[in-house]
Amino acid sequence: MPEPLKSRDKCGAPFNRPPEIEACLARLESLDAEARLQAFCIGSRKSTGYVPSEALTYFLRRAHATGAKNEFKQIFGVLMKRVGQSLYSTVADSRMAGAQGIREEIMGRFAERIAKDCEGRFAMLDFFEVRFDLAFARFRKSVLRQIGPSSVLTEPLYTDGEEGQDISREVEEAAADFLGGDPQKIDDPAFRLELDAAIDALPDDQRRVVGLLRQGFQIDSKDPSIMTIAKMLKCDERTVRNRRDRAYKALRAALQEDA
Repeated sequence: MPEPLKSRDKCGAPFNRPPEIEACLARLESLDAEARLQAFCIGSRKSTGYVPSEALTYFLRRAHATGAKNEFKQIFGVLMKRVGQSLYSTVADSRMAGAQGIREEIMGRFAERIAKDCEGRFAMLDFFEVRFDLAFARFRKSVLRQIGPSSVLTEPLYTDGEEGQDISREVEEAAADFLGGDPQKIDDPAFRLELDAAIDALPDDQRRVVGLLRQGFQIDSKDPSIMTIAKMLKCDERTVRNRRDRAYKALRAALQEDA
């Protein structure tokens, strides 16, 4: 019989898996490990025998708890593959700059969550056993709020030109502002590493503004249909400009020290 979940909702009621998930777990528990793994590998939700990700999460946690390392490794691979596939549509290359890196960051943080859950420090995956898609959507949005915008249509960081890849106009303008009028530096891989490290060291509010500027977002606009940095960060344009100015001052100082 599947073990009950430990987490409780805000009203103090314990988390309960949906009846169909409990029935799925009971059915899968009657199979041997090899048969379960074969069922886990069915990739299409429309296919007969498809195992919901809620059930995958349950057996992943159980495999770790019982020391079934090979089973854990295989289930982990299947679950991460599903997560990666879902991110290709929600964090698409056509919708935001640096989508591949963002997908990798989200997957990395999800793997960290699994590791923390396995260590028993927190019940990090209980809600994923109840409603996996909703739990992961919330997790994805939480990560995106920390590292940049969510599903907002953006201009790519690079645009394909006749002579190869060029930095987009918006990025050139942002770069020129905090690179001392020399946006060509951004083509230097060594300088990119220094710049990214300096940006990562900024306070969260300043780092978000710089990240959005690098992706081509406007600070403010009179057109209500345009998504702006002020709207995304839910503050007025003067606050955004103040954060930008403080960030650029810190970046100039940091890059001059590196030089």
